[in-house]
Amino acid sequence: MARLYLIRHAQSANNEIWDGSDDHPQRAPDPEITSLGHRQAEALGQHLAHPHAEPRQHPFVAAETIEFGLTHVYCSLMTRSIVTAEYIAGACDLELTALPDIFEKHGIYEIADDGVARGLAGPGRSYFEQRFPRLNLPRDIDPEGWWNRPFEDDIAFIERLQRVVAGFRQRLDGSDECVAMVAHGDFIDQFINELMGVDRHQQNYDNHWVANWALHNTSISRIDFVNGSHNVVYMNRIDHLANDLVTW
Repeated sequence: MARLYLIRHAQSANNEIWDGSDDHPQRAPDPEITSLGHRQAEALGQHLAHPHAEPRQHPFVAAETIEFGLTHVYCSLMTRSIVTAEYIAGACDLELTALPDIFEKHGIYEIADDGVARGLAGPGRSYFEQRFPRLNLPRDIDPEGWWNRPFEDDIAFIERLQRVVAGFRQRLDGSDECVAMVAHGDFIDQFINELMGVDRHQQNYDNHWVANWALHNTSISRIDFVNGSHNVVYMNRIDHLANDLVTW
């Protein structure tokens, strides 16, 4: 049996100012996490490293331990994901590896004065090597900017998620890996939709919430891969956060 932990990044500067619109004048294309976000990520890492923090087991597959027992930690190439994942990798004494395709919907972009969203380059290889020396980078990352392409529309977003989910199915079915993937709210929402065959209920995506699943910052959602089946054990757990650290 394999476990996949889908973990949303810690509070970013954009989360802190979010007012329901993506064109806030202070919005950053690739935001840092906040001081509160660092506290969330530290608590997350300590929780995932604790030897008795995972008593919630698959109901039909007995476990020998009650620890998370992570074997791999992955993050996107967006700064808020990397910084959050560093806390996990450090606490669990694991390598940290970037997966380029688990970035947030739309990619790196800005809203121009004419209201049109335009893709930006994003940081290049030298930025990541200097700031995140322990991060394992893909070989083909563009030195001029890892994104460096147009704004990703919804069709391209869903097609990308289908490819990512297919890859994880192939990898984890029949495996005993225990993977933490530090990603983004919209990404995790659609990942679960695709993996579990759940429709994007249009009334949800047309309204203010624009998602099927609610996910707090640093929330943990667990999916077990057992004999070809995919079972959601739990979603959006924030047991590791004190009340004053809970954010969206």
